[in-house]
Amino acid sequence: MRLPQVLAGRILANHVSRVTGLAMLGATVLLLLLQILFTYLGELGELKDNYNAWAALRYVLWESPRYLYELLPIAALMGSVIGLGTLASNSELVVMRAAGQSLWTIVGWVLRPAVALMLASLMISEWLIPYSNEQAQAVRSESNRTASLGEVRGYWIREQDRFVYVEYANSAGELRRVEMLQFDAEQHLSRSLTAAQGQYQQGQQWQLQQVEQAVLQADGVAVARQDTLLPVELALQPRFVHLVTQSPDALAPSQLWSYIQYLAQQGQVPASYRLALWQKLTAPFALAALVVLACSFIFGPLRQQSVGFRLVIALFVGLGFRYLQDFLGYASLIYNVSAGWFVALPIVLLFVIGGFALRRMR
Repeated sequence: MRLPQVLAGRILANHVSRVTGLAMLGATVLLLLLQILFTYLGELGELKDNYNAWAALRYVLWESPRYLYELLPIAALMGSVIGLGTLASNSELVVMRAAGQSLWTIVGWVLRPAVALMLASLMISEWLIPYSNEQAQAVRSESNRTASLGEVRGYWIREQDRFVYVEYANSAGELRRVEMLQFDAEQHLSRSLTAAQGQYQQGQQWQLQQVEQAVLQADGVAVARQDTLLPVELALQPRFVHLVTQSPDALAPSQLWSYIQYLAQQGQVPASYRLALWQKLTAPFALAALVVLACSFIFGPLRQQSVGFRLVIALFVGLGFRYLQDFLGYASLIYNVSAGWFVALPIVLLFVIGGFALRRMR
């Protein structure tokens, strides 16, 4: 008798996972297409002589991975509600419970496709979004004739006791018009430097060219010097110049981590980058929390409601969660509080509410 029970359990598990997985996939595709359509219609209102309808379409399509990443949690919530709602409408959930399947076992089956979406979310944020965002920016920079991708102008850097201003830098390791002010331990100006251009060498080494500098001695006399070439050690690296051109939301978690470490070494507080990192790291858990909450809906207060009503409630819950998480994230920037706690709080709250509701249904 044991073997038939195991086979029956596997058949039920595959059936529940397949139904809810297809519903999640369908919700994802539908929401993504709607997002692309409405975003493209909005871009059509921004058309200019050098930004036509084709350029707007290319821009929206390159931005679609970011839309997909943002929609995955809501799509998982709606897909879970649709899939489980379909099973409930056909009385399949009742039969499963009557056959001895526990509530938490069914929830585990629903979480199977959710795990696939969680992994997809991580891969999209790590590899796909950084590349697609660069391509979208390239479309915009071509149309608006702004600075090219990977270039910054008017960039200030603080490195320990030095303040460096770079008029132009790019991710190929080229600098133009560099000005540097260096201070001693007592915060007195000790040296000023101006270079016409510079080139990255390796590690933290840069080669400045056509350098003019003034060194302040202890008696207050400034000694002028000129050098054709001058090696200078700067923590700035070309890859960090590239990251400056990107918004924190468009960076991969690994890029955010390395850039945060670089800024922290310079005594800066990269609060917005920490917030973006926490949001990306907790996004898969937010997706799982919404799926658990969706299960509590079907087994709890919404089990007798229509599919349309369930979808409306799921959509409002998903959007409300997203807005709450964004609000708390930005609140952490305003009040200078650790972003991790503020980002994780709504996720923990969803797990608690969903778990408590499911526990009452046992």
